[in-house]
Amino acid sequence: MPLAIKRFVNGAGAGRPTETMRTATDKLLEDYARSLGYFRTPISVERLCFLCGAQLAGTKPSARLHSSYTLDEYRSRAGHTGKLYVHDSQVTIRVPEEIAFETARISVAHEIGHVLIHRRGNDFDHATIRLPSSPEEEALAEYAARLLLLPVGVFQPPLGVNLAQYAVEQAGTAKVTVHSAVSRLGDPDIFVPGIIGAILWRINPNIPESHPVSSRLTPQWHLCPGHFVPVKRCKARAGSLIARVADSPSAVSLSAIETVSIGTFVGTFRVDAFGWGSIPQGTRLALAIFRNLSES
Repeated sequence: MPLAIKRFVNGAGAGRPTETMRTATDKLLEDYARSLGYFRTPISVERLCFLCGAQLAGTKPSARLHSSYTLDEYRSRAGHTGKLYVHDSQVTIRVPEEIAFETARISVAHEIGHVLIHRRGNDFDHATIRLPSSPEEEALAEYAARLLLLPVGVFQPPLGVNLAQYAVEQAGTAKVTVHSAVSRLGDPDIFVPGIIGAILWRINPNIPESHPVSSRLTPQWHLCPGHFVPVKRCKARAGSLIARVADSPSAVSLSAIETVSIGTFVGTFRVDAFGWGSIPQGTRLALAIFRNLSES
């Protein structure tokens, strides 16, 4: 366990890093509700920064318009966009101006996660705050961002719901990326049995409009751990569930048991799919979430 996480856990007396982070974010959200007099959603990242004693510089997420999905979100998440600066126990979180609204909110909450990992009372752990962040710390900070902006009291899919539609709708309500909402489904404090992967498909702008929608669809990103999915390099199978929800003039969700073969992601799964956006405008998107038949 990296030193920063070890000292974070030991300082709280908790058993595991995820448990320690849930305790820390629960406390921050309690302070958030108390400061407002009620629990207001979507969660204000500016208010969270204030409660953490952090100054927010650069992008001001609450002042920007939002959409249900922006195609630059995955590129932005690949290398984290926010920066955390600590000088004489004064904290500044800076987010670049050019990133999408939802990504900016996740980035700010991610940096707050780092603050929670290193803060000890009113000061910082000076043994860890200047160390390079480890992959484990980055993952824990990303978990903190989801806990803060998609808290369990708000985000808990009911039994029988189409998970793809639920994730997209919750992303729009919470003003976060679809990628984060889908990731939240797999978090240890959210009980959704059997999820094995997820793929977001988009219209490939390089394929002529005269081609069938299925041949124009290509993966934009995936959450299929341990599998190779040819992102932006393959197309959907004609007649597949994802092709059917994509080939519609309006938002539509479908669920079915389907045999899938996408790169090395192969098997028969229960699939929840949701399509939204416009085909003529090239903004049509389709999300598929896959579950094991034995657990779904």
